[in-house]
Amino acid sequence: MQMLAQREDKLINQDWSFRFSHQVNANAARRVDLPHTWNAQDALGGKHDYKRGIGNYTKKIFIRPEWQSKRLFLRFEGANCVSNVFVNGKHIGEHRGGYGAFVFEITDKVEYGKENTLLVRVNNGEQLDVMPLVGDFNFYGGIYRDVHLLLTDNLCISPLDYASSGVYLIQQQITDKQAAICARINLSNGTGELRKAVLRLQVNDEKKTVYETEKEVSMIPHTDVQVENIEFILKNPRLWNGTQDPFMYQTVVTLIKDGKELDKVEQPLGVRYYITDPDKGFFLNGKHLPLHGVCRHQERAEVGNALYPVHHEEDTRIMLDMGVNAVRLAHYPQNEYTVRLAERMGFLLWEEIPIWQGIDFKNTATREKAGRMIKEMVMRDKNRCSVAFW
Repeated sequence: MQMLAQREDKLINQDWSFRFSHQVNANAARRVDLPHTWNAQDALGGKHDYKRGIGNYTKKIFIRPEWQSKRLFLRFEGANCVSNVFVNGKHIGEHRGGYGAFVFEITDKVEYGKENTLLVRVNNGEQLDVMPLVGDFNFYGGIYRDVHLLLTDNLCISPLDYASSGVYLIQQQITDKQAAICARINLSNGTGELRKAVLRLQVNDEKKTVYETEKEVSMIPHTDVQVENIEFILKNPRLWNGTQDPFMYQTVVTLIKDGKELDKVEQPLGVRYYITDPDKGFFLNGKHLPLHGVCRHQERAEVGNALYPVHHEEDTRIMLDMGVNAVRLAHYPQNEYTVRLAERMGFLLWEEIPIWQGIDFKNTATREKAGRMIKEMVMRDKNRCSVAFW
C-alpha cells in the first residue's frame, strides 16, 4: 500500500501587519489580511496623485520542528510591482514585476521550532525597467494576490521554474482522432546525493483513468530544475469545445520512491486545435466560431485590484449572462483563479504580457531594450501565459 503524497500547501493570507516605509512610529502599523492594496480608496478617485511608494508587510509564522525533514517555499501569486522578501531580517530575494507569480525557497533560512518573522517590502513607484511604464489603468500597490507556504519532500516536482506548477502540457498535434502531447515535468533534488525515483503520469476523464505510464528518473544532486519529458497520445480525445463543451481532462503527475508517493501535482488539460483566417475568422476544432468578447481588468470600486474569489465569480456570471465566449485579459496576466474559471466556462482567453504604450519603437536602442524586456517577462510569466498576444 502506497503512502499519500507529502506536499502541503498552506495559505498564509491572514494576520499581516502593514505600514508605509515613511511611518517610523511603532504604533503606525495596522493589521491587514491578504489580498491587500493600499490604493483601494484613492486610485479610483480620478486623480493621478494616488499613493505610490513602499509598503511593509510583516507576519509572524511558527515553523514546526517536524518540518526539518521537508523543503519550504514561499509562493506569491502577485505583488505590485517590486517585492523584496526578508526572513528574520535576512534578505531572501527580489522580484521585479507586478503581475506574475514568484517563489523563494526558505528551507535553510528559517529557525525550526520557533516563531519566524516574514517581511515583504513592496514598491509601486515608477520603475524604468519594469513594464508597464504608463497605462490607462491604475498601478495599485500591495500584495494583492494570495501567498502560500509550500512544503514538499527533499525530492519534489519543482516549483522553482518561475513559480509554475512544474508540469507543462505541450499540445504537439491535435486532431479529432488523436492528441499527441508532451508533458514537460520539472524535478528538484534538494539532497547532496544522486537519487532514483519513478514518475507516474495519469490522465483522468472525470473519475476514469484514460491513460497511464511510468518512467524511471535519476535526480541530480542539488538541482532546482531538472527537466523530464513524457510523450503520450490520447486516442479519440474529447475536445475542449468552448461554451458548447468546456471539457477538461485532469493530468496527475506523481513522484514515487520505494513505493512511497513523495509528491503529486494535478494539472488541467483542455485538448483543442484552432486556426485564425484573416478572411474567414476563427475556427475551433475545425468549425467556424464567431467570437463575442469583452475586455476585463482586475479591479473594482472600494476593492482596487485586491480581488477575492467571489469577485472573479461575479464577473464570470455577468459575462455568461451577456453571452460572452471570448475574453481579453487586459493588459497583463491575471490570476490563476480567473484563468481556471474561464476554462471551465468555455471562454477563449486573450492574455497579454504587461506592455502598454510608452515605448518608442522607431529608436533602435529602445527597440532592442524593449525586446529583451519582453523576452524576460514572457519567461517570467510563462506559467500563466498559455495564450499571450502583443
